[in-house]
Amino acid sequence: MPIHPDRLRRLDDMARRGIDPYPPRCRRTRRISALKEGEPAIIAGKLNAPTAESGVLFDGSGSVEVSFDPNLGGDLSALLFAESGDWIEAEGTLKGDRFTARACWVLAKSLGPPPDFDRFSVGSGRRRKNLEIRARTLTAVRRFFENRGFLEVETPLLVTAAGQEPHLIPFETEYRDTSHRLRRYLTTSPEYAMKRLLAAGFERIYQVCKSFRDGDGERGPQHNPEFTILEWYRAFASYEDIAQDTEQMVSAVAQDVLGTARIRYRDQPVDLAPPWERVTVRDAVRRHARIDLAAHPDAPSLCRNARENGFSTVAPDDAWDVAFFKIFLDGVEPCLGRGRPTLLMDFPASMAALARRRADTPDLAERFEVYIAGVELANAFSELNDPREQRARFLAEQAVRRAHGGTPPPLDDRFLGAMEAGIPPAGGIALGVDRLVMLLTDAEDIREVMAFPFDEI
Repeated sequence: MPIHPDRLRRLDDMARRGIDPYPPRCRRTRRISALKEGEPAIIAGKLNAPTAESGVLFDGSGSVEVSFDPNLGGDLSALLFAESGDWIEAEGTLKGDRFTARACWVLAKSLGPPPDFDRFSVGSGRRRKNLEIRARTLTAVRRFFENRGFLEVETPLLVTAAGQEPHLIPFETEYRDTSHRLRRYLTTSPEYAMKRLLAAGFERIYQVCKSFRDGDGERGPQHNPEFTILEWYRAFASYEDIAQDTEQMVSAVAQDVLGTARIRYRDQPVDLAPPWERVTVRDAVRRHARIDLAAHPDAPSLCRNARENGFSTVAPDDAWDVAFFKIFLDGVEPCLGRGRPTLLMDFPASMAALARRRADTPDLAERFEVYIAGVELANAFSELNDPREQRARFLAEQAVRRAHGGTPPPLDDRFLGAMEAGIPPAGGIALGVDRLVMLLTDAEDIREVMAFPFDEI
């Protein structure tokens, strides 16, 4: 955006008078929210709608109307150059709801409209409040895990191998020096690296980090190509243990941040206090979609029954998993987590990903997802630790990606090597931090809880 010539002229006027438009020091003694009536103070902030007599000053804690009084004998010469958007400091006293200034100085001359200030200013409403709740949420998450003996870890965002699941499309980049050109990926999840730490003997670990996913479906009210993920893993635990962790953590965070475990999301009251509803995938589909998955183990049968039950998006020749997801997204997911969260347990084994199969029911996986007011919040497993089965699954997923015209990322040999060396039985989960903040702030769109979503970077 071009700089307005009037602002440049004022900048030149300041220079001719020997006034530094960007002085190196600020003498602020109080934030605006900490002002006390009758006590002298120096405040600083961004100026809005200034006149020779008044203006509104914003800082990170609040705003106040400032009256400039030339009869107090101070230096108000900065008002000759002050414009909306300038950062200034003012010396004076709070009287009632106004700050009466005897002097003011320019701290930083604005040469154009601020690109972001209005979105984040105290007076602009929800975005700033949501970001403050986001910060408190992250603090509460860390407090929860530290109090339970978990170690916070960091793993690389730039990796040699990304997630193998065919629906995941990683961002690719390249490392270059004088002798190398190496393909790298932005991680779709820290899962592989964190499991290497399990193999190295770390028993309770968690991580809050950025992850990245490309492709169709990764931009929308609940999706951003760059997002924040919380993952934790417990050695010698199962998905049942992780389910209890999740109930306790989400409830504790809400209590810490909001002062209550009862929230309201999209006009739906939800009580986050444990215990949460537990329902199997089969029972949920039978209850909400009127389809018995066990009675339709093959694709033609499931497709036919789905269409008979009104699921018109299901095509007669859809694969079983494709038909399942269409049924689930249209007829089941919106019904989950109403009144209290739902733990959706025991997915079909074809959707096991990195989860182990149930020993008593091998056609099911020890996997659950968390739903709150129809929003998918988390995905958890009893972790597969058989290296042969894991390698076979990866190769099968690569074949599916190739069959659909894609190029799979390479296998993560270090992760598979860790599995071959031995990973203890464990449970783990990936939880969407942005979606958790959406729930706590009653935000309709993920962009409302991010400082810089994808379309604003």
